Amino acid sequence: MKQTARMVLIAGALLLLMGAAPTEEALVRQLKVDVFDESWTAVLKDCDELLSRFPSSPDREQAAFYRTKALSMLPGREAEAIGALRSFLRSHPDDRVLVEEAWSSLFTIACAPGRGAAEECRKALGEGLENPSPFVSTLAAIRVAGMDAASLRRRALPLLKKAYESQTDSDIRNEILIAILKIDPDEVPAPNGSSSGGPPRKPGQENAPEFIRMSVFNKEEGRFEVKVQFPVAFARMLIDSLGQQHREDLKREAQRQGMDLDQIFEAIRRSSKGRLLEVDTEDSRIEIWIE
Repeated sequence: MKQTARMVLIAGALLLLMGAAPTEEALVRQLKVDVFDESWTAVLKDCDELLSRFPSSPDREQAAFYRTKALSMLPGREAEAIGALRSFLRSHPDDRVLVEEAWSSLFTIACAPGRGAAEECRKALGEGLENPSPFVSTLAAIRVAGMDAASLRRRALPLLKKAYESQTDSDIRNEILIAILKIDPDEVPAPNGSSSGGPPRKPGQENAPEFIRMSVFNKEEGRFEVKVQFPVAFARMLIDSLGQQHREDLKREAQRQGMDLDQIFEAIRRSSKGRLLEVDTEDSRIEIWIE
């Protein structure tokens, strides 16, 4: 009888252990697995449990960030994601990498096309422009450049020009330059020596084209995605800034007209002033003029 009672107690203890809540270590491990698998509903559950049961966990900051990520990836919970991101930024200001990622996510969600929350987008970007982090303020300024918001664009321009002067990564510099072009082509920094990519003017080329003008009109949204005029020296850079599909459309049209878009400067030199290329697709219309 005693042996039977002992076995019952052991079995009961095992059942209790099997049903026990996971440890902090087990929760953190499961959270990482669910993040890797992009199981966002599970990630949200893991984060809520970890933050609730272990508020002093050394992984609490990472869990709070993953919680914002999960909300942003779950359909219909964008408003919650924005609130969670703002809460994260208030509560965890010291982790530079996570804070920068959080700001980037906030801009992306608040300014997502079709959200119908233009005021939320302007608010987030306005706060971003005032942020002391050069990464955050530059990211906000680049996004502002494509908006129809004159006051924000005026504030963004000096930030972009300062960022352009200090940035060493060529890809980021080009992205900043495109943003400056969108706001005010007259404020484009002068190219430095050979870095502009433009060929030197030869004798007898005094009337060669000096400016290139480009527009990309989005037919679905009824607005211009790009509408800029800038020195010919920046032509290659602007072509490269277009999305892959737009570049392919332009390449096909250029080939049809006997031009090699990869040799854009030579094509411009040989062309007279006026329309260089025009591509009209179901989704958009692209026009390039030289002046």
